Amino acid sequence: MPQTFNISPLGLEHLDQLLAIEQEAIASLERPDLLRRNTPSMWRQCLLPPHLCLGAWDDKELAGFAVLYRSAPDDGESLAPLLSSIDASPYCSANFKICIVRPQWRGQHLQVLLGQHIIQESRKLGISLLCATASPHNHASVKNLLHLGFQPDHTLTKYGAERLLFYLFN
Repeated sequence: MPQTFNISPLGLEHLDQLLAIEQEAIASLERPDLLRRNTPSMWRQCLLPPHLCLGAWDDKELAGFAVLYRSAPDDGESLAPLLSSIDASPYCSANFKICIVRPQWRGQHLQVLLGQHIIQESRKLGISLLCATASPHNHASVKNLLHLGFQPDHTLTKYGAERLLFYLFN
């Protein structure tokens, strides 16, 4: 029987849980370099508007989360200007920044479920172009982005490592 999750927005009161899940996920990877570690300051920022962090709850336990990041013109975080196969300038863009699932819930399509919710919420916000990156060696994340309908654009160096840049017209 498939697991059911309650998806809801997260706030600053969940910061310690996000940090713990990130640490747990990185520690469980055979190659920890496949997941980019964020600073507590960046996590704090992701939990505040205009960004959106959605959590997937199994009863009272946070199983995973995903972030929709709406970059400011001067913060250097927007991925849309880095696209090479399309002109992103006419679109309202945001980043599907990250999705982390706790190890015990992997294999239950939770990353895809959270991605679907991020896509739905971004549409409600008028975002017409979503961008994301993943390590080309993180096969699960690449597969999940493709499953969600993201198109690969090109490989670049971002966050200090090789990343694949993806986009999705919303």
